[in-house]
Amino acid sequence: MNMVFRLLDCNVIPMASVSAEEQAVEQPLEKKQSILKSDVVNTVVVSAPGSTMLFGEHAVLHGQAAIACAMDARLSVKATLRSDRKVIIRSALGNYESELDDLEKDQVHRFTLCLLKRWRNRLPGGVELEVASGFSHTVGLGSSAALTVAVAAAFRRLCGLAMKQRALLDECLAVVQEVQGSGSGTDLVASIYGGVVHYRPDTRSVTPLGESLPIVLHYCGYKTPTPDVIARVKAERMYTPSLYDHLFRMMGECTQQAAGAIREGDLARLGRCMNVYHGLMDSLGVCDEALASMVHQLRSQSVLGVKISGSGLGDCVVSLENPEATARSALNDYESLPVSVSTAGVRFESDSQ
Repeated sequence: MNMVFRLLDCNVIPMASVSAEEQAVEQPLEKKQSILKSDVVNTVVVSAPGSTMLFGEHAVLHGQAAIACAMDARLSVKATLRSDRKVIIRSALGNYESELDDLEKDQVHRFTLCLLKRWRNRLPGGVELEVASGFSHTVGLGSSAALTVAVAAAFRRLCGLAMKQRALLDECLAVVQEVQGSGSGTDLVASIYGGVVHYRPDTRSVTPLGESLPIVLHYCGYKTPTPDVIARVKAERMYTPSLYDHLFRMMGECTQQAAGAIREGDLARLGRCMNVYHGLMDSLGVCDEALASMVHQLRSQSVLGVKISGSGLGDCVVSLENPEATARSALNDYESLPVSVSTAGVRFESDSQ
């Protein structure tokens, strides 16, 4: 197996301040800056990659850094302005139709509806959205984050606004936190910037780490909603808060060690960091019987490291493959998903007036 491990210049991406034009999204229509007609398009197609968490689960909600990567499987949104005020959404999860000024609640499309509420005073009219995904929403591959990013970017293009990464992150994170009640933005960062990224939630600074990692995801067949897992960990922390806070700090140190290993191309050290982080997640109580069995089986193969990917209590484990191995890791009773890292984050595919 030939593995390419290319590293990027690891300077921190500067975080530009949000302009008055971008702040205007939240203001009443009459207070917003005018948009040149030539800047407005009627139809735009935007795509954003799915993502997977490599380090930082749970700890990122307590101020520690995280590492995630964008995947080559992408979700696309075709957004078309309407001459009326209707909103129509078509996706594999279900269709939706309502009035832009009186949106009906819908749990399936809650992230998109939250964005529509923020943009309805800015959009020139109603909008029709067609969503197509190259990966299943049942597997934890950041489908909600990719959708939120793609829709927000489409609205910016329809309104003639530039797609600034920091402004997009700030808006999408506000949406996720409003809908879920919490969220670090790590999966949003991967979908916006692409590649393997290191993210600090306190400053929202993003550092590119690389363009390729030999990893495979293994899906256990079920997923506990992330907010439910977070609530469970929060409830357990109440009994021994100082101990849990120490675990989160150890997770943060492990993430920093992993970032250094990726920068240096040291896969063996990265694998050890994955094994340590898995043990820390087990200490939080988010490693159930199925995940524990998967990790145990994978460690008996030639992988360099393996850990839970995501919040836990179901979903996926991620294995770091040995480039010198003759075969890729696999589990007979579970679905294995080889991951190719996408170097491209959210992008415009096409538009027309």
